[in-house]
Amino acid sequence: MTPADWRVLIGVAVAQVITSVALRTMSLSAIRTRAARTRRLAQFLVRDSEERIVWAIGATGRRLGPISTCLVRALVAELFLGSPERPLYLAIGVKRTTSGALEAHAWVGRDGRVLVGETPDAYVPLVGWTTLSA
Repeated sequence: MTPADWRVLIGVAVAQVITSVALRTMSLSAIRTRAARTRRLAQFLVRDSEERIVWAIGATGRRLGPISTCLVRALVAELFLGSPERPLYLAIGVKRTTSGALEAHAWVGRDGRVLVGETPDAYVPLVGWTTLSA
């Protein structure tokens, strides 16, 4: 791997850990507001293509285990890929499992295409947001 690959992986991994801790101590709206304020700095520190950042979110998320939930990954994707000029859509949906329980899932998309998170076809969207501006 190149130094640029490592820079993206480390930046995304650190953001996932910070986001995971923040979700335990702050409201979702507060996290999204603070992320919008720091987005330009985060995007400056982790400069790469959309595809490479999506790859890094998935690669680090698999290795972080329970720290990296679908919501954490979605929020990190919004941080690094969102902008007022090219807004993302962050959604949370639910589906009923075979045992009858509800299962929630978060995903991020742009222009009708899911970037981070599994295909949400089986999930009924409950809430959704577009990228916040700073």
